[in-house]
Amino acid sequence: MRYVIIGAGAIGGTLGAHMARAGHDVLLCDADAAHVAAINERGLEIYGPVENFVAQLPAVLPHDLPDRIDRALVAVKSQHTASAADLLRDRLSADGFVLSVQNGLTADTLVAAVGQDRVLSSFVNFGADLMAPGRIMQGNIGTFRVGELAGGQITERVREMAEVLPYALPTGNVLGYLWGKEAYGAMLYAGAVSDLSIADSLSDPRYRPLMIAAAREVLAQAPVPPESFDGFVPDDLEGSLDRLVEFNRASAKSHSGVYRDLAVRKRKTEVDETLKDINGPIFQEIANIIHDIEQGRRVCCVENLDELAEFVARLAGATDAVKAADGQDAP
Repeated sequence: MRYVIIGAGAIGGTLGAHMARAGHDVLLCDADAAHVAAINERGLEIYGPVENFVAQLPAVLPHDLPDRIDRALVAVKSQHTASAADLLRDRLSADGFVLSVQNGLTADTLVAAVGQDRVLSSFVNFGADLMAPGRIMQGNIGTFRVGELAGGQITERVREMAEVLPYALPTGNVLGYLWGKEAYGAMLYAGAVSDLSIADSLSDPRYRPLMIAAAREVLAQAPVPPESFDGFVPDDLEGSLDRLVEFNRASAKSHSGVYRDLAVRKRKTEVDETLKDINGPIFQEIANIIHDIEQGRRVCCVENLDELAEFVARLAGATDAVKAADGQDAP
């Protein structure tokens, strides 16, 4: 069985390299011609504190994909999901399926292209960065879960993917993991507007109310019970901060992918896609600052984080005032 990975960046490339080294037939696909050329010429290097190896596997540009695909993994940024779905629309075999290994709640776009019964989803929380064409730094090992969108039953195809993918385990509540990640992701989005590391932004007492409020706003919108992972516990956000600091300090990946998009790669983040699923004043304010950075009106600095912390404090004060007024008016 050949596994085609669309998006050979930090996550897709790391997964593909591990799968190929384990003996699976893997084809990488990426729009970055220099990255594709480097993989074909020298192999794909994975380095860092976890492992160091070079995987030999083929890579192609999108227009060179084969006409028939039986197993596809989509690992592109969420704003590029529609393009990946278009590549699969007429290529996915009748009994084939797609696994999303992306951030966010992107499955609907894939479902629209290939059908509800041919899409699986996953939650990925190991850290990696694409450092140069053909070179990926894997910073740590984190929770990885694969499941059916509908939840419940763990099917044979879920077991298949959990078996071939590194670190993966099957789950009957993949959406619960994804909503937990959305809450943690709100903290990462907030921290990314500064130049602090993930651990430093989560550990600073000045920003703890902001981080907890951002996560709580997301969790209140979750349509399924959110799951715990890597120190994040939905019912214990205070304790989660301490555990997530420890988890991130142990990783060679010091800054989030959002920060790297803003400060290093100078490209749009996934925030607009996230806004399609997350409502609320806190995340909207975070997104407003991210938009300013994307458009060159700000840079990543701690003053942005201070501004967000002040916004949350004012919001909490206004809420307390309303509650107090309601209490005074009550009979």
